[in-house]
Amino acid sequence: MAGSQYLDLMRGLPSLDFEASLSQEEKIFCKKARVRAWARIICGCAHAAFFCRLLTAVRCKVLDNSCFPHSWLAKFKILRSNSGCLRIGVLGSGHMGKQLVQVLLQHAKVAPKHITISSRRLDTYDELMYLGLQFTDDNQKLAASVDVLFLCCQPFQLTLISSQIRGHLAKTCVVYSLVTAVPSRRLQNLLGHSNILKPQYNVPGIAWTKLWERSKNIVDGLLGQDVIEHSCPFKQSYQNCVKPKWFEEILYSVLNLCHFLQVPHLSSVEIINDLLFGATYGLEAFDYTERFVCESFVNESCADSLSRASPFPWFELSTVSLQDTPLTKFFIMHPRLRQHLSFVYRMTMLRTQNPLDDGECCGD
Repeated sequence: MAGSQYLDLMRGLPSLDFEASLSQEEKIFCKKARVRAWARIICGCAHAAFFCRLLTAVRCKVLDNSCFPHSWLAKFKILRSNSGCLRIGVLGSGHMGKQLVQVLLQHAKVAPKHITISSRRLDTYDELMYLGLQFTDDNQKLAASVDVLFLCCQPFQLTLISSQIRGHLAKTCVVYSLVTAVPSRRLQNLLGHSNILKPQYNVPGIAWTKLWERSKNIVDGLLGQDVIEHSCPFKQSYQNCVKPKWFEEILYSVLNLCHFLQVPHLSSVEIINDLLFGATYGLEAFDYTERFVCESFVNESCADSLSRASPFPWFELSTVSLQDTPLTKFFIMHPRLRQHLSFVYRMTMLRTQNPLDDGECCGD
């Protein structure tokens, strides 16, 4: 008997319901656990989509509008693999991995052929093959071939997976971990890799319960303005669901990309400012927002040591996540900047076409 038929037979029989034997207190606890899990998944997927849109926009900026010494070499480095398009790998095909893929397709506008998912589960293949995704069961090959690798496995699987991909990750590959209860420093030790982005989530408040009751579907939920608002970094009205360090990490990851492309540090700052303070965002509401400068990212002595043609140094993202940086201080000193970046996040996630770039710049 098919699973769906079995579930149909269960309808109207409350005594056979999963929660039938639970006390009221236990039911409340289960509901809170479901809400927290749902909120963490929806926030994790939303932030991953924003990160991919930002990286794609930076690559497009370098390709289309940048002119600096040896800019042709930076453009060649981008175009020589995958026609310049961001290559994304998803390691883990459970609930989190499947929801992430759907969100990247819908909200980050990543073409299916640029997403590779690692899975040995036939049910996952059957469920997602119609989307046009790439599949592999070779974790080493996946790790060596992508620009961003999302870890969506269970914590107990991480040791085995790390042993498989350790030494196969390119230095420039951003490992974006959505694995719970495993801090970035441990990930660095397991993977032998420092370019790790690990958002830290905290999902409090009754507001998330109301959002969960309204729509339990992750992809559809992100179409709602109130869900995007609650997942927003630097929120004023509600407690942040993600620690502000996340925005620091994604900006430093952009600078690492610019380092790899040998983009001069002043040009790197200009690219970030163009993307985050462009006219697309209706700056009339934030006319006096402080822009980023070189000293926003590095201390004064480091900034003074950089020649005009020098890129920013390479930043260990796992260290950024644990320590205060010049950017930490810059965010604290400029609250209107935090408001503006929240505005950029909301507008990016609520628009079908990516407002971070002016059009398609990379091949399909």
